[in-house]
Amino acid sequence: MRKTLPLLAFATMVACGSADASDAPENEVATEVIVTVDTIPAVAEQRPRVLELAGTLEANRRASLSPQVSGHVSQVLVERGTEVEEGDALIVLQPADLRLAAQAASARAESQLRSLGFDSAPSDEAALDDTPAVAAARADWETAKDRRDRSESLVQSGAIDPQTWQQIQAGEEAARARYESARQQARASLASYQALRADAAMRRRDAADATLRAPFAGAVMSRSVEIGEFVGPQTPVVELIDASQLRLELDVPERYSTGIQEGQTLSVAVDGTDLVLEATVRFVAAAIDTQRRTLTIEAVVDNADGQVRAGHFGRARIALGGARELMKVPSSALVERAGVNRIYVAVDGVAEARIVEVIERAGDEVWVEGTLADGEQVLVSPGRDIADGVGIEPHPVASNQPLSTGDPNPQPNQPDPSGPRAEG
Repeated sequence: MRKTLPLLAFATMVACGSADASDAPENEVATEVIVTVDTIPAVAEQRPRVLELAGTLEANRRASLSPQVSGHVSQVLVERGTEVEEGDALIVLQPADLRLAAQAASARAESQLRSLGFDSAPSDEAALDDTPAVAAARADWETAKDRRDRSESLVQSGAIDPQTWQQIQAGEEAARARYESARQQARASLASYQALRADAAMRRRDAADATLRAPFAGAVMSRSVEIGEFVGPQTPVVELIDASQLRLELDVPERYSTGIQEGQTLSVAVDGTDLVLEATVRFVAAAIDTQRRTLTIEAVVDNADGQVRAGHFGRARIALGGARELMKVPSSALVERAGVNRIYVAVDGVAEARIVEVIERAGDEVWVEGTLADGEQVLVSPGRDIADGVGIEPHPVASNQPLSTGDPNPQPNQPDPSGPRAEG
């Protein structure tokens, strides 16, 4: 049904001097406002079946780095955007206290080793018999054992009385016990030395860890400390990213999931640039997301030359094989409201809204799917005053003629980037 916009025409007759109100009647006349619009016919075309999805190009690796030890910052060697290689120094803490602690621990370990009588660490416990205390105890035990062996034959001949023989046996057992005790003490001293040596090594490592180094090659995203600040292992100080490859996470609708395979190639148009990059599907989720009914995949884009920064919005096109009939219309004909794309067509002198789904874009043209027939006259640039049912006067424009832009549409003609933009 056609909508009309009433205009009130007031005619007031005023006589000279005073006049009766009945001499000046008010007449209301309703007229219809017709909006003149440019139209162009929708054209049916066979287009390859493709799936268009959108996502953000993320860095291949991203890490928030913290020092492994606590201390005051003495040097800041990087700034935002600094490119670094693996192992490059980023932040340096004051290492003096750590080095002194490492030297003290090493001195304690050396003292313990000297108390054992060694100049260097023994290779195994067999070397414990060479320590002075153990060697002396072993010599006493061997002497007592030799005396017992020689006295055993004398006991049998009666040359030694049983009481003396018992004393000789007791002396040998006591000597052996002293030897075992000396070995135990030496073993404990060796364990103490090993603990002190490990502590010294740990403190030397702490001194070396006073310099925070890059775990991989990349660029500094941010650094959040200044010289003199006290930081620790729980304090992120530098964010590092590796953008030599970019990851594009995409959610494939369930009905298309069987057509996606690892190793499949796709093209990615980078928003804000004229770049169209090639990507490879590298990772595919093991199952469908039961809440969203989508399959999550990750495509990897080679970015060794750094021509694209992480964070760009990317629009991926995945070829599904085959072809389908779509309607080609000007991109200016699209009106997006609340995430829904509409196109207005001229039907019997009024504008009629059709909800469509954008399948493909190329320059000033889009290919859509919806309740739109071949040859229907599409409003080229519907303005603010165009709504469903508004009266219009179509002005057909040949496809090879420049199109009138008309009143610009205040709503952006872009699909909602939060999910799949279109699928074929």
